[in-house]
Amino acid sequence: MLELQSDTIRAVFNPYGARLVSLFMGETDVVMGAAEKSDLEAGEIYAGAVCGRIAGRITNARIALDGKTYALTPNMDGHQLHGGPDNFATRDWQAEPAKNSIRFTIHSPDGDQGYPGALDATATYALEDSVLSLDLEARTTKPTVVNLTNHAYWNMAGQGSGLGQLAEINAHSYLPLDDLKLPGGEIRKVDGTRWDFRKARPVAEAYDHAFILNGKRGEMKRAISLSDPVSGRAMEVFCTEGCLQFYTADHWGPQMPGKNGPLERHSAIALEPQNYPDAPSHADFPSAVLRPGETYRHRIEWRFA
Repeated sequence: MLELQSDTIRAVFNPYGARLVSLFMGETDVVMGAAEKSDLEAGEIYAGAVCGRIAGRITNARIALDGKTYALTPNMDGHQLHGGPDNFATRDWQAEPAKNSIRFTIHSPDGDQGYPGALDATATYALEDSVLSLDLEARTTKPTVVNLTNHAYWNMAGQGSGLGQLAEINAHSYLPLDDLKLPGGEIRKVDGTRWDFRKARPVAEAYDHAFILNGKRGEMKRAISLSDPVSGRAMEVFCTEGCLQFYTADHWGPQMPGKNGPLERHSAIALEPQNYPDAPSHADFPSAVLRPGETYRHRIEWRFA
């Protein structure tokens, strides 16, 4: 394990998946999931990891790019989830610790999980005072698609139900999903729906949806504020991407090991800033295409109070 520490925050990382496994505010760990590789493999493999090459789902595990169709490796009912069965969360990244940062790197060869182009990606975590940041970058040898995020599960109370947290999401719209959690391409306003978190309120029920953030893609913007009403511990998440996947750990259960015992359903919330999910399947969604000579960049900041 590797650590970054400031006067107020201590963050713990595992090179397996370039993942954030713990974040201590004082004595309270507000990141849920497992820490050891064996427990991650036995349960929640995505907890805290960098997901890729494409975070989220790809319909029919296929992408069309420059007139050619590429068959990706499926791992979810004929579709692809988080980059395929052997994705970035399941691999050991190279770690380069520095004074206030840790730089993780990974090489993904041409054809990896069906994706064209050899891809070199970096995930650089840095801690300054009460702000943990993550800079994600990638370069390719051929035209390809990329959408990287961090998949940490959060509970600002440190234990108990994650649904009791207060959430305020900076989003005017969301993406409706089908039974397999695949977007059909429609974008709906949150007005008058249970997806309206524009004012802070208890999460209260299950969600697994993408919220379209206010502000321009590529510019730093607040995605969500999350807080525990009892302790007052709070976090704001900022990002440069245009979307936030908000997931209440619906699939967790007693068969899944965690740091402090089995993972309980709904005991944390995954906050995944990213491009629109399944963007390669929808021409109207922001492009996920990366070409040689370009650099994919995405910055995430977790600001604690």
